[in-house]
Amino acid sequence: MPYRLIYACCALFINFLAQAEALETITVSATPMKVDDAGSSITIISKQDILDRNINSLQSLFRQVPGFAISQQGSSGAISQLRVRGAEANQVLVLINGIEVNDPAQGSEFDFSQITISDIERIEIVRGPQSALWGSDAMAGVVHIITSPSEVSSSLEGSVQTGSFATRQMTLSTNFKTLRNRIKFTADHLETDGTNISRSGLEDDGLDNLTLGLSGRLDTTDDLSFRYTVRYTDKTSEYDATDFYVTGLPTDAYYRTQSEYLYSGISVKYSINDKFDHSLALQRTDTDNQTRDDNPVESITRATREAAKYQLNYYNAANRLSLLAERESEKYEQRGSASFFGDPNRNESQNTDSLAAEYRYDGGRFHFSASGRRDHNAEFQNAASWRVTSAFKLDQYTLYGSIGESVKNPTFTERFGFFTNFIGNPDLNPETSYQWEIGVRSSLIDESLDVAATYFNANLENEINGFVFDFTTGGFTSANIEGESDRSGVELEMKYKPAAHWGLRATYTYLDANQQSAAGKVPEVRRPEHSGSVVLNYRWSRSGINLAITRTGKQHDDFFPPFPPFQERVVIDAFTLVSASGYYKLSENVTLNARLENVSDESYEQVFGYRSPGFGAYIGIRIQR
Repeated sequence: MPYRLIYACCALFINFLAQAEALETITVSATPMKVDDAGSSITIISKQDILDRNINSLQSLFRQVPGFAISQQGSSGAISQLRVRGAEANQVLVLINGIEVNDPAQGSEFDFSQITISDIERIEIVRGPQSALWGSDAMAGVVHIITSPSEVSSSLEGSVQTGSFATRQMTLSTNFKTLRNRIKFTADHLETDGTNISRSGLEDDGLDNLTLGLSGRLDTTDDLSFRYTVRYTDKTSEYDATDFYVTGLPTDAYYRTQSEYLYSGISVKYSINDKFDHSLALQRTDTDNQTRDDNPVESITRATREAAKYQLNYYNAANRLSLLAERESEKYEQRGSASFFGDPNRNESQNTDSLAAEYRYDGGRFHFSASGRRDHNAEFQNAASWRVTSAFKLDQYTLYGSIGESVKNPTFTERFGFFTNFIGNPDLNPETSYQWEIGVRSSLIDESLDVAATYFNANLENEINGFVFDFTTGGFTSANIEGESDRSGVELEMKYKPAAHWGLRATYTYLDANQQSAAGKVPEVRRPEHSGSVVLNYRWSRSGINLAITRTGKQHDDFFPPFPPFQERVVIDAFTLVSASGYYKLSENVTLNARLENVSDESYEQVFGYRSPGFGAYIGIRIQR
């Protein structure tokens, strides 16, 4: 995109409305830092933001984040992928209370349909290359979901909700606090009949999701503290078959996938004085995915990730130095029935030892950071990642930028996956990405108006295409694409809050994402060129309303018909979603709430051939004390 056009967009946008959380701190860094000091693009979503919008899913919430593109294969519970700035879904690292939760058994992606948001206290989003600190999965950014106990006094909260598509949800949360101890327990059960995801037929595809969580913090002394998290999810989701003989599209069938996720971790931090602290973290992720279809033998993928991380931090008035050492072990298990394509039953594993360092300078107006990481992997060549950021503050504006290089290793699924008519490719090479961004943010009109505008650019070498038709087998496989894949664009983000009782947010993203093909550059799939949102929130003394409009522009997808050429590029139409919600406090402890989704009953698809839900209405009650 020409720089004059970028400048014009930014200038026009600054004359509009906007905000960033200037004085908030983020933890998606070696040490906590203020958002306004960061040299990266950051979005913070608070618990109050979630309550104000009365949103029930991360998918709906993430449509309001710049640079994000959500693709869900149908209704609630269907696989949900997140792509950031045109990167692939397995290039975004997801953390829950600091624990890496990307699923090694599902292409190293995180399925956001498993998350219910009733217990979320805060979400921190950092876009751009983060691999120098967080490793291979953080090539395009980090999403940190925080459910840890809040700093408020002890509390007890429960809610019940019902509505369209026979949806029923019950939640319970208790937060216990003493002088040195904080404990939070949550339980959430969501059940819905769902909607029919295929274009024809009447069979609905439902969801049953149970989530239990326990997290806490114990400060044994002023210098020694412990944190712990255990989170368990049991999710059963229904989906449709694919007609491989006539249409190549989804068709009604009673197929289902049962998934179990267990995330656990404990960390200890010891401060020697006001200049040094040590921390040690032990983490484990267990996933189990069992798919039942027409095959008499279940298709099963399981994975375990264990990690041990040590960090040493040094502080003085303006300088921060962090040294990190990490050991990560992953195990992958796949079970299924053999066919003429081959035998899917196998066990694989890999280990990675890493060393990393970050230096940060926090001056009055100038802020700078440099980080580097060296990964020693048992399966691939040793790799290095690095990143440099800076931020310079003027009177009302902050200029910021970052540059970095990351390496993403092929996933177990891409190398050894075996399902339906897909066979993995064990000879894949790692992907390498070189990225940079530059932007400006500002706080105007007595800090009631904040704005951020960013230009980003990324080049990806050896991009892995996960669905390449293999004429030798008649099925599909994964392969490295020769040449470079290019991603660039502009993100605009704003919030206007002239008074405590109302506010306006807006975002816009322009994305140009292309990959190499035999015919030259072609658009990447499931990445809209234009997307944006507008959110209005208004509160009275005992009630409030919220109106959200999101726009997803047209995008491309791959379609695999059962006849030549067996793979073709298709276009998914643009769509606009309107939602409205409100609440009314019957008393200090009892709140009624209601939500309308897809108010205009828009007919749309996020993945080619998979219908998304129409109009839905929901009502609930929340009790807290």
